[in-house]
Amino acid sequence: MNELATALTKFTDIFEQSVLSGTFIKASLSNKKDHSSDLNNIFVKPVMIREQLMISFVFRHKTKDITKNFDLISAKMEISHLLTNNFNQGFLATTTNDYQLLIGKKDSAKLLKKEASSASAPSFSHDKVKPRIIGTGTYLMALGILNKEGKVKPDMQDKYRQINKYVEIVDSIIKDIPLPELVKVADMGAGKGYLTFAMYDYLTSKLQKQVEMTGVELRHELVDTCNTIAKESHFEGLKFVQGAIEKSDIPQTDILIALHACDTATDEAIFKGIKMGAEVIVCSPCCHKQVRRDLETSGVLSEITQFGILAERQAEILTDTIRALMLEAYGYRTNVAEFVATEHTPKNLIISAVKKKLNPKHQIFPDPEVIKSIEELKKLFNLRSHYLQELFH
Repeated sequence: MNELATALTKFTDIFEQSVLSGTFIKASLSNKKDHSSDLNNIFVKPVMIREQLMISFVFRHKTKDITKNFDLISAKMEISHLLTNNFNQGFLATTTNDYQLLIGKKDSAKLLKKEASSASAPSFSHDKVKPRIIGTGTYLMALGILNKEGKVKPDMQDKYRQINKYVEIVDSIIKDIPLPELVKVADMGAGKGYLTFAMYDYLTSKLQKQVEMTGVELRHELVDTCNTIAKESHFEGLKFVQGAIEKSDIPQTDILIALHACDTATDEAIFKGIKMGAEVIVCSPCCHKQVRRDLETSGVLSEITQFGILAERQAEILTDTIRALMLEAYGYRTNVAEFVATEHTPKNLIISAVKKKLNPKHQIFPDPEVIKSIEELKKLFNLRSHYLQELFH
């Protein structure tokens, strides 16, 4: 490795580590190699865009500025490319030190280290960083979301944002519901336990509730791992059990959640919640296979479903519409919304339902008017069955 390659690698590695440690303030690239080039210099800084840390590059041309945003890995590669091909000088400011890379002739280079010109923490000029409901509890480190320094890992930013948003939505739903002092919660299809732990943390730390929470998961190795983390985190009211959603024996539950329960597992979770009389049911569905298989259209609707991707989306809309209506038929006030942007995950829909306080004279379920609407929808799309309906028969 020649002198330039060695110095350039050190410079970009220091840049990467400063971003990961939260000490990166700014950088600049200057002294262009080609003096006839329209590109004069580049300014680099950290920004928050839709609550995700990105690296913003401002390309300063003679008559215009062009801004491009990169993730950390792409930003590191871009800096290396630009210093190799376009500029002879790089400057990096962190809260601990300043660094200056000077590139000379015949691949010579010097990397100078100086005292920090600013000790101020980085500021972000794009979206304001929202306070996180679940913070940075130590269990997040055991789950692999935080690094040893207690900071969110770059490749776990989306997951951290996702579970925060999910808990934020639950918070907005239950804040006006008079929950008992001992709140019973079931997470159907807990997976690696990201949401389960976050919900337990939120209910016990923020709402100061006593909680009995059970995470149901089919894979025994995940159950064992999550029970170990729960014990190490001193979450006495949290346990994980092995089993399928439809066969799980969960007692009376106040809140039932299911994050990305696949295909008909979402229906099974909703069914369990209704049968247990849960006050709140919150689901994020995925893999809408059952309705997609059975969907048949005729007439003008076949113009939509002749295209595979549109047929798939139509099946998703129909599946979740009927789920929401079934919840309404069984006495819930229901809402369907997007909880994270689609560029972060396509599984971004959330169905939330709160049990209505009904007059005893009107507690005969299901509501025949709502069931009639469901049957009309099924007839319109020649849909023979919907799995959630079948569970009640």
